[in-house]
Amino acid sequence: MIYEWKLEGKTRNFGDALYELFLPFDVQGEFESDLKTLYFTVGSVICNEVISESLAQGFFPVFLNCGWRGEELDPLLAAQCEFVGARGPNTQAALARVGVTVEVTLDPAYRLPALLPKGESNGLAICVRHIKDPSPVTIDTIFEYKADAMFSPVIEDREDLAAFVEKISGARFVLAGSLHAAIVAHAYGVPFALLGGDHIDCPAKWEDWLASVNITNIQWVDNVIDGRKWHNTAVKKGAETE
Repeated sequence: MIYEWKLEGKTRNFGDALYELFLPFDVQGEFESDLKTLYFTVGSVICNEVISESLAQGFFPVFLNCGWRGEELDPLLAAQCEFVGARGPNTQAALARVGVTVEVTLDPAYRLPALLPKGESNGLAICVRHIKDPSPVTIDTIFEYKADAMFSPVIEDREDLAAFVEKISGARFVLAGSLHAAIVAHAYGVPFALLGGDHIDCPAKWEDWLASVNITNIQWVDNVIDGRKWHNTAVKKGAETE
């Protein structure tokens, strides 16, 4: 079976559903038909709670290029899983501390540009908040973010996923509270920044991903203008010096 986190167990989230785009259909079918193994194909899912729940349901957990959540892992739980690759160096180090050796393979969303063309330029500076961000949204919110448009990461199906990738990859800037909105933007070479505020979901997963692409100057911003300044300093100039 394939694990997919859903809000309240029913609402699909952009980042957690991306496997439908990068995982070949035959592999998806093979994974889904395996009723003894639970395959984790994307996301910040390497943690004791998820492993414990999987084992309690009788599954053998297999984590493919996933990331951790900043919690030290229980070696007894980790020993009952299989780990193939790690999203970033922090995940790699956490697994090493419980005796598991893996390579840093980057987030699987970086496969998307080879599978889906970059979207046509839409000229928009967009904001994609985290699906669990409880901050109020008013008629003034988009102006406060200094963005042109604001989108929810809630998706329905594969077609919806592809359209969302097209929207992000065709943007002129992405202000992201959703980790995979930022990763997809970076994968397609679209300038991005990290949305701050009262809800920053699991800073450890952001730190792990950013470390995997050699971005060490982490800053959370409240609007597109400040985000562009950060991007030009931390991301663009950093890439030029590599």
